[in-house]
Amino acid sequence: MASLTTRALLLGVVSLFEPANGYQLRRELLSWGVEDWANIKPGSIYSMLSTFAKQGFIERHDLTEGDRTVAVYTMADAGRSELERLLREAVVTVNAMHPSSFRVAISLSPLLARETMLDALGERERRAAVRSAELLDRIAEVARGLAPPHVAHTLELELRLIETERGWAREYTETIAAGGLVFAGESDPAWVPPADDAGWQMVNDSQRYRALIAREKH
Repeated sequence: MASLTTRALLLGVVSLFEPANGYQLRRELLSWGVEDWANIKPGSIYSMLSTFAKQGFIERHDLTEGDRTVAVYTMADAGRSELERLLREAVVTVNAMHPSSFRVAISLSPLLARETMLDALGERERRAAVRSAELLDRIAEVARGLAPPHVAHTLELELRLIETERGWAREYTETIAAGGLVFAGESDPAWVPPADDAGWQMVNDSQRYRALIAREKH
C-alpha cells in the first residue's frame, strides 16, 4: 500500500501544481508532513520524479531562466490515467483504519470526476457489505460452539469498525451525490486560499513556466 500511496502523492502534487520544478514539488510535499505520515524521505522525491519521467507519466522540461537551467515537470496523458487509476483503487480498497493511506485517497479525490468518486465509493460499500455479512456468519458459528468463545469478541470489533466506516461513507456519498464538495472539472467560488498562502507563488511560477514551455515548442 505504501507504493500506491507514494505514487499517488507524487503524481497528485504534479497534477495540482504543474508546471513546477522539483524543488517546489519537494517543498510542497514536505509542507504536508509526508515525511512523518507517508513514508516519503525528502531525498527520494527527486529520484521518484526522474523515474516517473522515464516511465512516461510526467514530462521534464529543461527551461532556461537567465543564466540557469531549471527542470520543470508537467503531467503526461499516461500520468493522468495512472493517477486516476491509483486514486480510484485507493478509494475502493485502502483500509480506512490506516490513516496515512486513506488520507491520500480522500485528500486527492478532488482530482477525480464526481461520478468516478461516487462509483468508487459505491464499490467500497458493496465490498464492505460482503465483509459484514461474512463476519456475522462467523459470529453465528461461534455462538453454535464451532469456534472458541473469545473469537467472537475480535470478530465483533472488526464488525463495529466496518459498520462505523460504512456509516461515514454513506454520509460522505450523500454529500457528493447532492452536489457538495468540488471535483475535477468543477470550480469552487466559495473558497480562495488566503493572500499569504505560499501556493500563490507556485501559481505565479507555473504561469511563467507555461509561457516558457509554449515558447520552446514554437
